[in-house]
Amino acid sequence: MRGFMELIDFMKHLAEGTLDYLPEDQRVGQLPADQVIEKWMKGKSYFAARSLRHDLKSYIRLYKSGDYSVDEILSWYDLSFIPERFGCEEWELFASILCSIDAHVERKRKDLLIKGFGWLGFR
Repeated sequence: MRGFMELIDFMKHLAEGTLDYLPEDQRVGQLPADQVIEKWMKGKSYFAARSLRHDLKSYIRLYKSGDYSVDEILSWYDLSFIPERFGCEEWELFASILCSIDAHVERKRKDLLIKGFGWLGFR
């Protein structure tokens, strides 16, 4: 089974951005999911972004087929969210942010190509 390491890293950033470790009454300054994605993507390479996209798609596919083994992996890192936090299950949250992640992956791909061709001397 895959390690889902990019998903685990992203979930840690999501928990940090939503202040999931604090009691409900102390959560001030929570970031919306799109800002957490933006912040996570800034520090990651194109390949890490593609890996996250693959991890998310795999999680959704496995969850829909009734295989909850990835939830077990996430529970090892204490990364399971309560559905009330986002108003939906984890797989639904991942499905909703997948388009945003696809846009970031495409932007990173273009940046990588521009840097590559720039390095080769093409303009």
